[in-house]
Amino acid sequence: MKKVFTFVLLGMMILSLGCQMQSTKKPEQKSAKKEKSVQIEPELAEKAKKAALTVKGVEASTAVVIDKNISTGIKVSGFDRLRLDSIKKEVHSKMSEINDEYQIHVTSDKKLFKELQEIEKKITEKNLRTTTELHKKVEGINKDMNG
Repeated sequence: MKKVFTFVLLGMMILSLGCQMQSTKKPEQKSAKKEKSVQIEPELAEKAKKAALTVKGVEASTAVVIDKNISTGIKVSGFDRLRLDSIKKEVHSKMSEINDEYQIHVTSDKKLFKELQEIEKKITEKNLRTTTELHKKVEGINKDMNG
């Protein structure tokens, strides 16, 4: 009986030491993960906005250029909405003329237009050149554009 008691006691001590040793491990540092820096190009975004406005039927435009993506929102109203697909294709074509190395996203959705406009405003007001937070938002918008 004494041997069983000592084995149980010994086993409990080993378990408690194992738990103590495990809790003394250093926590992983989140700063060790380096987030990829993304480039914002407000000059190219301004060119994209102006190019979109040259398309007949586009009343307003907004654009954000982050990490090799040109995300453009356009406002089309009235009877011009009947030819919305052709207007979007023409805007896409104009964007390709500006820079064909970038992936181009065009939307006429009012909600996405407003979101892009807010991001553009943040970029211009704060004169941002790199950010990962806005990059994630724009990626989400681009994903929504593609359906």
